[in-house]
Amino acid sequence: MPVRHLCLALLLALLPAAGAFAQHEQHSPQEPSHHGDTIAPAHGADTAAHADAAHADAHAPAAGAAHEAPKPADVIMHHVLDNHDWHITDYPAGKDASGHTVYKGLALHLPWILYSSRDGLVFSGDAHGLLERGYAVYHDHAYALKPGAEVAEHVDAHGTLHMDKEHWAHFQEEHIDKSVTLLDFSITKTSFQMLLVAVVMLIVFSAVARAYKRNPTGAPKGIQSMFEPFVVFIRDEIAKPYLRDRYAPFLPYLLTLFFFIWFSNLLGLMPFNSNIAGNISVTAALAVLSFLIINFNGSRDYWKHIFAPPGVPSALRFTLMPVVEVIGVFTKPFALMIRLFANITAGHFMVLSLVSLIFILGKNGESLGGALGALPLSLIFTFAIFFLEMIVALIQAYIFTLLTAVFLGMAMESHDHDHGHAHGQDAAHEHAHGGAAH
Repeated sequence: MPVRHLCLALLLALLPAAGAFAQHEQHSPQEPSHHGDTIAPAHGADTAAHADAAHADAHAPAAGAAHEAPKPADVIMHHVLDNHDWHITDYPAGKDASGHTVYKGLALHLPWILYSSRDGLVFSGDAHGLLERGYAVYHDHAYALKPGAEVAEHVDAHGTLHMDKEHWAHFQEEHIDKSVTLLDFSITKTSFQMLLVAVVMLIVFSAVARAYKRNPTGAPKGIQSMFEPFVVFIRDEIAKPYLRDRYAPFLPYLLTLFFFIWFSNLLGLMPFNSNIAGNISVTAALAVLSFLIINFNGSRDYWKHIFAPPGVPSALRFTLMPVVEVIGVFTKPFALMIRLFANITAGHFMVLSLVSLIFILGKNGESLGGALGALPLSLIFTFAIFFLEMIVALIQAYIFTLLTAVFLGMAMESHDHDHGHAHGQDAAHEHAHGGAAH
């Protein structure tokens, strides 16, 4: 790909973040919303009045006070955390009574799907619909309201409850029906993008499979030639060395694991996309799958080494060592989960933090010189981090897949393969430390 195309892709990727910081200066820093602290047109008279009042109060200047300082941490966390609205951008939608610009959010409202012990299955397209059915949203969590609860004065323009923590504690006692059990099956932006990645993988590898059927022996062409080196690499450099003659049943899982993580990481670097691997629940689910496959396929010797380690004094063999070994069984998937989550999230934090320097040094638009002074340095480092993240996206998929194969190979070893078992342990130790260092 030409360098100019990569530069254009990076600039497009930075637009949502830059826009969020710019729009953040136009709104109340104390008014959270699903759309990057923006104010959208209200859906009711009470809501509109409350939103206008909050907006006016937020912009009322204190005596001798300058403009409110930017809060990059709030904007960064908004972009990293999962929620029920896929916010794309905001655009100016006119002026309010005080002359301040009012922004309207452009977002994909993902459906709320709840199972309530009071009403059964509850479905709504947005928070306003939930409110009409007797459920309120606070900090992206749904709560059942008591019958007849009057909450209009606490609802913002997006249909969600807006109050600080102290008022929330009192509000819960007065208006929230705690006897109602809610199970949230809603589609969030992370789960939506996981489905998107699944569809992309299905399309890509269906095309690769068709290419193999048409050309089973000839040189690979087109999309087949692009992905065959990765498939062969996973098979010959990961599956066969660590799983040996038992690699075939596990190769589909290893390939799926590798490509799912890689595709997810790459899409997370594109504009308007969610950071899938930056959600610890996703990395935890992947780690749990690997944990189950590893332990369900563990050999008799594997379990014997855990509960009755050989070569250990009797005083420790059935007391301390089994505890240590059992802890080790759970630390392996835990390390997989944290490594992937931390590396991917750190990259997003760094990119967004570098962009935020422009707005911090620009003092909310008051200092053009400060913003222009920070711009070159911020862009240079952001380009560097972005290209590094493209490499990390591949490396983290490789490390997760490799360590899964290493741990699985260790679990399936028997006493007849002591040398291979030691090799697997050394490889696991080496790659675990190498991944942590990365």
